[in-house]
Amino acid sequence: MGSMKRRLKAGELLLGTMISEVRNPNVAHLLARAGFEFLIVDNEHGTYSSETVSAIVAAARGAEIEIIVRIPEIRREAILKPLDSGAAGLLVPQVDTVEQAREVVRHAKYPPEGRRGAALRRAHSRYDHVDAAEYLARANEDTLIAVQAETPEAIDNAEAIAAVAGIDCVFVGPFDLSVALGIPGQLQHPRQVAAIETAVKACREQGKAAGILMFEAEALADWIARGMRFVAYSSDVSLLADAAAAAVRELKSVAAEAPQRAKP
Repeated sequence: MGSMKRRLKAGELLLGTMISEVRNPNVAHLLARAGFEFLIVDNEHGTYSSETVSAIVAAARGAEIEIIVRIPEIRREAILKPLDSGAAGLLVPQVDTVEQAREVVRHAKYPPEGRRGAALRRAHSRYDHVDAAEYLARANEDTLIAVQAETPEAIDNAEAIAAVAGIDCVFVGPFDLSVALGIPGQLQHPRQVAAIETAVKACREQGKAAGILMFEAEALADWIARGMRFVAYSSDVSLLADAAAAAVRELKSVAAEAPQRAKP
């Protein structure tokens, strides 16, 4: 654990994707072999149980792909369980204020940085006997905490949120942001672009990573050029649906040509 956080601190680009429907833990191996560097398990819009999340996290660690869990809300149990399962970090939706950011850190970090409960011989420690003081300090250092900016309030507070100790990334949710701005789905609208640029600038000023999830490669490339470093592209649903649609189009094209190829 911790390599993703160290790479982001060094300004490197990390490319990942999100899953919200596929439940077979081996999806982690599949996506790792495809070349993705991290995987977000979506437990905000997805309906994974704690057991399923734990199984996917275990598979991801075996596949050597970093795994982030998007939790449904700011709540002690929702924050604690994915981390105890061995997730490299969390993505927390709807963080609009400094107070909310501090609450996330309080539940996610061990003392003295927070108040995370300690159960050390668990999946996150690979069930090893560990030196408590050394392990807690390392876990605090390695655990990545990304908070989502999805409203005008969050954008207005982006620099103050990024400045909170323990917050590593401000991650823009572009579609929800467009809805909150009153321009739903208009991801290239000037107000939308200006809001995202504000988040990127806030992260740059505070030495934190800026992140985003997008479904169009060209639009994503533009934001990478503008400074996004924690970048998620598409999802299990879209990757499967788009590949299936492309396959059907190809099959229909081949089938249409088949009579012409037939020998008399």
